[in-house]
Amino acid sequence: MADSLNLPEDFGRQQVLTVHVDLKALAKMAGKKLTRNLPQAFHLPAELAMHPDRLNDAIDALLEFADPQISDADASKGFSARLAELDIPLEHLGYWRSNLRLMRWLMQSPATDTVWRFVLKNAYRPALLAHRKFAFVVGNPPWLSYRYIKRQDYQERVRELVLSRYKLLSSSDAHLFTQMELATLFFAFCAEHYLADGGTLAFVMPRSILTGAKQHAEFRQRFVATANLLIDCEQVTPLFNVPACVVLWVKGQEARDTKQTVPMLRLSGELPTRNASWQQAQKILHIAETTFTPPTALGQSPYFEHILNGATIYPRCLWFVRPVQALVIDRRRPQLETDPQIEPQAKEPWKGIRLRGNVETEFLFTTLLSDDMLPFGWRQLSLVVLPLMNRKLVSANDAIRQGKAGLADWLRKAEREWKQRAKTSQRIRSIYERLNYDGNLTAQSPTGVYKLLYNTSGTHLCACVVDARDVSGWQVYDLPVHGFVAQHTTYWFETTDANEAHYLCAILNAPCVDDFIKPFQPKGAFGAQKGKGERHICRLPFEVLPIPLFSRRDERHQRLAELSQVCHEKVAQFVADADEKTLTQPIGRLRQQVREMLSNELSHINRLVTELLT
Repeated sequence: MADSLNLPEDFGRQQVLTVHVDLKALAKMAGKKLTRNLPQAFHLPAELAMHPDRLNDAIDALLEFADPQISDADASKGFSARLAELDIPLEHLGYWRSNLRLMRWLMQSPATDTVWRFVLKNAYRPALLAHRKFAFVVGNPPWLSYRYIKRQDYQERVRELVLSRYKLLSSSDAHLFTQMELATLFFAFCAEHYLADGGTLAFVMPRSILTGAKQHAEFRQRFVATANLLIDCEQVTPLFNVPACVVLWVKGQEARDTKQTVPMLRLSGELPTRNASWQQAQKILHIAETTFTPPTALGQSPYFEHILNGATIYPRCLWFVRPVQALVIDRRRPQLETDPQIEPQAKEPWKGIRLRGNVETEFLFTTLLSDDMLPFGWRQLSLVVLPLMNRKLVSANDAIRQGKAGLADWLRKAEREWKQRAKTSQRIRSIYERLNYDGNLTAQSPTGVYKLLYNTSGTHLCACVVDARDVSGWQVYDLPVHGFVAQHTTYWFETTDANEAHYLCAILNAPCVDDFIKPFQPKGAFGAQKGKGERHICRLPFEVLPIPLFSRRDERHQRLAELSQVCHEKVAQFVADADEKTLTQPIGRLRQQVREMLSNELSHINRLVTELLT
């Protein structure tokens, strides 16, 4: 019925509740002019929250004297007289006169809105409830990330509450603010303002607060680790579109040891309907008593800062290509077209776009999509056109000045599609800024290195090593390429030491590493139904595990490198011998098949990695 976060700033000392009105939007909608110095908000003295009958009468009077049929002078005089009858303090009259000016404008023909009585009467309720306090506060707060809040004034208020008031993000993680859930702010706010000492707060929350989601680290330490009870609803269906849980927290017990486990009830079962009653549900659901321990990192790897996300070679329809089937092929400047294999993954507004043109082979590179990556290998590489010259991006105009007419023509077509369809921002104003976002393209060495790659997201970790020291003999679609570039569905690390690359690859493919990062991975919608669906991996392995720098003096490091090289040879032979049906099956199934083939090697790797990281 009201905004629970709408309490006066510095509640208890500042004495005004503010109800903002979007005057520009309302004026545009109603087609009427804004008057000079019109108040931008209603202001309700917070003191009246303790006298709801008096406040109701004052708001009723406000609506009465806002009637356009009453003159301004009569309305002002009559409203002041009515407020005096209601014993409204003299120091509050300025607020009410300002409220009258705003309400009279809103009620002028054409009347802008008719819900202000409801809005204003509910605006004081948060203050009233905050004064009273409660033994139980129970609810389902809004689940909404900050980036989806459209009103700027509300964005600013939420930012101030999250960063300054409740410090739900540390200063080092402030960049994660756009991913913050409003639910965590509501929890902290309600615990402070509406919950009595010793009272219980029980909220339905997104289950990501239980995982290693970095934006919830402070909340997890302060509220989840000190909860009296958690209820895990991940395996209850149908329920919500994302996994859910319940946190029951008692005010005044925050000082308990946050390292101890928290009691948890794990519910599972299929409900007859999404809105089943508890009487129906308890006959179906299985309830298991267990405990929850917040995931704790073992330490950060010295490799952490050197593990980078691949280049945003996007939209793919502009860069991923294949040769056009023709009888005569110009090997120096082959005719290319957008690779049709990328079409099924295309999203609006990039669906159905297909470029065609002749491009000089020196601008052909290869990359590996995470959907083609296997443990210790890949099923196929992709061919891409990239406007790279000496590790610098060139535009269409640059290309033509260098005599590269084929590339220039392709880039002009790409620029045209981008201008027509793309959404720009301060950080991405051109197709080239998109392609080299955060410098993740030009930072790479296309040749002369071993490149370790692993998937950015997915249920399971998967890593491989690409030997890009010398690509002079490489061909994709029977066309020569001039280097390998990691793209954004993968993370990468470059080294000139083959053993170092393979050492890291073995660690990332170890089942124990995959298991350890699971609690730190947020889950997607699939997890709400199947208890699976872990997603973002990013730099987690190097953030939560102290993976040591490679050392030739450590026999375990050398042995891991050797095992990775053996696995790469086996996977390469497996792909070479496999038929089309095997290679085109869903990637998850294919990866599992590869892991089963490498079960002996993976078992040995797992023992070494467990010993190394323990």
